[in-house]
Amino acid sequence: MGRKDWYYVHLPKLLTKRLDQFLETPRARSMGMSDKPELLRHIINDFLEEQEVFYKNLESINDFILQIRDRDHLALIYNEKSQFEEIVGTFIKRGINYNQINILVICKREETQFLQSLNKIEKIDSLFNSQDIMIILTDECFPNESYPVEPLFTQVRSIGEMAKEKSKCGLNVIGTLPGRLIEQGKYEDAINIETGWHEAIQKFEIPITPICLYKSIPDNVEDRFSEIHDLVIKHAVTSTGLL
Repeated sequence: MGRKDWYYVHLPKLLTKRLDQFLETPRARSMGMSDKPELLRHIINDFLEEQEVFYKNLESINDFILQIRDRDHLALIYNEKSQFEEIVGTFIKRGINYNQINILVICKREETQFLQSLNKIEKIDSLFNSQDIMIILTDECFPNESYPVEPLFTQVRSIGEMAKEKSKCGLNVIGTLPGRLIEQGKYEDAINIETGWHEAIQKFEIPITPICLYKSIPDNVEDRFSEIHDLVIKHAVTSTGLL
């Protein structure tokens, strides 16, 4: 018989007793906490909010990008064109600085917007020619508007093999597909793609570090997104910090 989630957390007996007592109070009931897993979830949510305050207090997009470690998987909301361009440009610079292959996972109609965001990077054409920056077009991976993850990850694995041959240190990936699916109301498809990324990060021989761009994340899927990302930033990033 399976054990309850709460009992995987080893706590002193006195603290456990105090937590039991707290759950019997009107305050606990008013906060919607009726059992120990709900209380634990509340504590974790408080911690996540503290983390978001930390990111909100960063002074610039450069500070934010510097906090990203290899194999981190982030969902990031942007509100304006200038924010989009700043995020894309700075994240690609991160990949260049870390000697990684940068991959844009985008649809054909987004290509111009992404290229404009990279105009300020020196020798940008040579970076495309040398395949230090590559594009995977989702239109080609998913021509029938069904979204199995394998066609996308087949291409990612192929680029990963090339990265090893070129002595690159990893893959720096930015994409919009899950965000577009959310806009279309295809929540399960978006979650399936994000879950695939999260699993691939753990298994891949060299580091994959993806940022997934969103215009919004609906409240009814936010909890599920928190489970399959290392961090979900609900505020847009700008040069003056997080809004």
